[in-house]
Amino acid sequence: MSVMDYNKIEDAVLKKAMEFFKDNAVKFFGINTKITAPAETEIKNIDIKTNYTDYLFYTDDGNYLHFEFQTTDKRDDIKRFLYYDASLFYKEKRKVRTIVIYSADIENVETNIDAGSIKYDIEAFFMRNLDGDAKLKYLAEKINNGEHLTNEDILTLTLVPLMSGKESRSERTIKSIELAENISEDTEKLQCLSLLYALFEKFGDSYSKKKFMGVISMTEIGRMLREEGKEEGKAEGKAEGKAEILIKLLVKKFTTVPKEYRDSIKKLPEETIDVIAIDIFDLKDIKELEKYFK
Repeated sequence: MSVMDYNKIEDAVLKKAMEFFKDNAVKFFGINTKITAPAETEIKNIDIKTNYTDYLFYTDDGNYLHFEFQTTDKRDDIKRFLYYDASLFYKEKRKVRTIVIYSADIENVETNIDAGSIKYDIEAFFMRNLDGDAKLKYLAEKINNGEHLTNEDILTLTLVPLMSGKESRSERTIKSIELAENISEDTEKLQCLSLLYALFEKFGDSYSKKKFMGVISMTEIGRMLREEGKEEGKAEGKAEGKAEILIKLLVKKFTTVPKEYRDSIKKLPEETIDVIAIDIFDLKDIKELEKYFK
């Protein structure tokens, strides 16, 4: 998949995923509240450092509902969530309710912090309690029979990789993608693939991320995005447009891209830009870009 297609997913598909998640997540996770609108997930603290929450929404009581997806259990995680929530409260003086969804390989976690005058609690939802294999079998039968999927079915299909199961998370992710591609109704298919992409950034490893990009590029949504990319490329100049989009993706990943790197990217041939776009998941440091400039 080209960098232009990737950008289309970032800007359009993630927006669709956020809207669907907003409308259906509270019912799926059994949360007694009503979401009214997505909230800005970028948090700038007083030191002008930037952080991002996973999902953040306004609720009908005027407060925040904050979701985090975790595939690891590190002691510093809950401290990070406290930092996010404190920053949000400092910014708008809204109360924050934080739900952390833990993948199947996590069983016991620290859910509160006692920092003296600060007492902080999260609500943990353990995906190990859901049988991913059974869910996949049920959904496969429904999809293969051409039956209509409910919103709960769609959210279930996209969350299967985080549930318990005999296969690895990566294997179940690919099965979910391939199953989504077999959905006969276009709107349901788009919703499933959009959500899978949005969540995959959180729980996919490097290998399965590349596999995912290869699979999605052959799906209906991939074909649609390629056509959109072609039209955009005609309008602004193909290579130049790809360079600008790649720079935006790198800024999203590393927060900032030095001017000399930006200038070098703009001089790269289209083929090299495509290679960087494919490798972007594996880049750990912005300096690794230098190998593509030689």
